Amino acid sequence: MADATVTRYVETGLPSVEVVVLTATDGETYTSRKFKIVHAGIASGNADNDAHINVVPSGTDGQVTLNYAGMTDQLVTVVLFGKH
Repeated sequence: MADATVTRYVETGLPSVEVVVLTATDGETYTSRKFKIVHAGIASGNADNDAHINVVPSGTDGQVTLNYAGMTDQLVTVVLFGKH
């Protein structure tokens, strides 16, 4: 699957939290710059639509899949919780 495009990293100063703004299409992936293991993620679409969105960690490679109910090239803010 294709990778989502990083639009902006948000510095949190928190060792177990990564925040990134992406341009994403349903089913694209993002690989964490910060974590080897992503335990959980929260995603929010940055547009006024009712599409369902979620983040699914894929294991120990720091990668997550963004499921965004048929959307294409939408801005998404993703918050990841993980471990180095």
